[in-house]
Amino acid sequence: MPRSPLRSALRELSLDLAALVWPTACVACGAPDRDCCDACDRDVRGWRSPQEFDIAGVPCVACDLYEGALRAVLVAFKHDGRYGCHRRIAERFAPALRAAMLRSPEAPFIVPMPSRPRSVRRRGYHHLEVLIDAALRRSPVRAPRLRALRTTRGRSGQVGLSSADRERNARRISLRRSMAARVRGRPIVLVDDIVTTGASVRAARDVLEAAGARVVGVAVVCVAVRRDSLGDSAKMSTNL
Repeated sequence: MPRSPLRSALRELSLDLAALVWPTACVACGAPDRDCCDACDRDVRGWRSPQEFDIAGVPCVACDLYEGALRAVLVAFKHDGRYGCHRRIAERFAPALRAAMLRSPEAPFIVPMPSRPRSVRRRGYHHLEVLIDAALRRSPVRAPRLRALRTTRGRSGQVGLSSADRERNARRISLRRSMAARVRGRPIVLVDDIVTTGASVRAARDVLEAAGARVVGVAVVCVAVRRDSLGDSAKMSTNL
């Protein structure tokens, strides 16, 4: 809903006062006095039809490519502790999540990809769970979020790994024992922030389907295209 002129003016005044006490700069372009300037804010929040592609037979819905202001805001939220950035991302992500949910005739469970415990402790929050909850508040479609997956020993970050190493590393996840009965026979929508080769999504799908669940769709914020990667990432770049 658009802000009223009075609300907009009061918001700008409060941000100006805050910038005097806590100097800041736009996480995307570096402009002073705002965590995200008006131009970059419009770019991040700007509505675009969710883009669809396929990962090993599972339909996936994404907001956009991993670039520009959306990339900068996502990095700030995920890695730099800029918790407030989640609202902008969630507003953009909500239509993609809703499109993935509507692929199931019954309400699916929303399952985020697992984060390493060390990463969650470092940032102070599970970033995907925060995004999912904020996106669901913006959606007329309701579904429960379920923390069904966990990482296992030896799992590392995917950044910088080759495609083959990504596949091996992505397999270091498992289903939480307490979740086995809950997911059996149920439709699942997987959620991730960035898809590159699709290795993590494929691994999560296999773990869930081995437990009897049905992965009906995947919702992601961004698709990153690797120049050294063929197959799925090449098809993604064509469709986006």
